[in-house]
Amino acid sequence: MNSFNVYIRKRIFLSIFIIFAVSIFAFLIVHLFPGDPVRAALGSDADEVAVQLMRSELNLDKPFVTQYYLWIKGIFSGDFGRSLVLNSDIGQLIARRLPVTLSLTVPALVIATMLGISIGVVCATCRGSIIDQVLTVIITTLNGIPIFWIGIMMIYLFGVVLEWLPLMGYVSPFENFSGYISRAVMPVFILAIRPMCEIARQIRTNMLEVINQEYIRTARANGLPARRIKYKHALKNALIPIVTIIALQVREVAGGSLLAEQVFSIAGMGQLIMTSVLNQDFLVIQAIVFVITVIVVFCNLLLDVSYGLLDPRIRLTYQKG
Repeated sequence: MNSFNVYIRKRIFLSIFIIFAVSIFAFLIVHLFPGDPVRAALGSDADEVAVQLMRSELNLDKPFVTQYYLWIKGIFSGDFGRSLVLNSDIGQLIARRLPVTLSLTVPALVIATMLGISIGVVCATCRGSIIDQVLTVIITTLNGIPIFWIGIMMIYLFGVVLEWLPLMGYVSPFENFSGYISRAVMPVFILAIRPMCEIARQIRTNMLEVINQEYIRTARANGLPARRIKYKHALKNALIPIVTIIALQVREVAGGSLLAEQVFSIAGMGQLIMTSVLNQDFLVIQAIVFVITVIVVFCNLLLDVSYGLLDPRIRLTYQKG
């Protein structure tokens, strides 16, 4: 396993480099935004002395390299700075908002994966049947409808007409689990739609390819039960490319959370990003981009490790050098 361990170490070093590169990009791109963030925070009529004092406090009067060094040094020491608009510690803001977004995105990704795999297997094993055609049409239709429109329609149907669910808002599952479920049903559903469709389509395609392989025909000829062939042999090999799709959906779900939080008035990371961009709160934008980058890179690192665990050929390749 020494060569495989070398592969993992290389992926870790590459992940660190990606985080470093994205942090530089985020730092520079925010400073290229039009307008003056200090003037936006203090107002256009602010005294020049107050403006220069805030610039000094935020290190904006120093060269870019020095600013970046002080910013990244503060992050690694746990100091993200203070929001110019909300006048609150950025680390505390992220600590409050990130669990809210994760409590919606993680269940959405889990549900999307489970439903997507199930639908894909059903479509592949029932290829050409009415079930396959109906499910394919539903998946294609849902994949093409904007999620914010689905959210608005769900609010109207389940919140206004039927009055089954609250219209908007959020409750922590640790404070009131039933209240969390009732308020999270609609945003989790619209976050799960796009990943579910992508996973289902990919599973169907992969399963159809695997089912026609020689070893599947051999298993049938040896009299193995159809259920065992379907799940132990066909699905296991069809899932290997799906790991990549699931990892890519992490970014899709994170991006969709912004729309979901806007539609359902949920104070999560997406809403914080929108508020920060509109108000030119560049310190918050930099911190959020850095945190999201770390999460996405970590998920991709897990993806690389899982390849070696799921596919013995990768382990053998690196063992042989």
